[in-house]
Amino acid sequence: MSAPAAERWGAASGFAVIVVSAAAMVFERGAVLPADSADAVVAHYTGNRGAIFAQSMLFLAGAALYLWFLGSLRSFLLRAEGGTGRVSAIAFGAGVVWIGLSALAQAFQIGLAAAPAAAALPALIATMNAVFTISALPLAVLLAAVAAVTWRHHAFPAWLGWVAVVAAGAQILLWSSTVVGSGPLAADGWLSYALYPVFLVWLVPATVVMTGRSRRSPGPDRERPE
Repeated sequence: MSAPAAERWGAASGFAVIVVSAAAMVFERGAVLPADSADAVVAHYTGNRGAIFAQSMLFLAGAALYLWFLGSLRSFLLRAEGGTGRVSAIAFGAGVVWIGLSALAQAFQIGLAAAPAAAALPALIATMNAVFTISALPLAVLLAAVAAVTWRHHAFPAWLGWVAVVAAGAQILLWSSTVVGSGPLAADGWLSYALYPVFLVWLVPATVVMTGRSRRSPGPDRERPE
């Protein structure tokens, strides 16, 4: 496979991520649960065990695809940034941390769904929710780094840099919900659920741009001032 073709397929992995994520959402069982009732949460997970297993496995498959996409994103940003690619490396590293934490959160979710009801402790539920929301912080760093390379080196169109900033802000809000005990921003609040897919608002057009530009024949890299 030629380098341009490999680059194009790497960028297009973002589309596969979107499809897998959409499929996972079909199995969403995010009923509004009493925040102070561990028994209700346990009943929710054990009662929807099959759907939760399917959802978690799809999200884990999406995490593997995200790793592939991150490699393409790093190359895409590095071509624009030039030099040592410090900010591009920050974006890549933050993305890897985000994916790792997301996979860990899914492991907690699978464990909770698989456990007998009597074995599911409130501390396990709280830890699972915390890992889900903490993972939003490195994702915010990734999006901020993308915005920085976009505005300084024109990696993406400027408007997409602003979309990245809005998506990063949504992730910061989601991260802050780690220590919110009640209300719409709590782990089981409606706002927390609404914030999770905001990242896709950036991912879809970013994948389109990356795939479109990879179709062009690469020319010699221009030297850019540091």
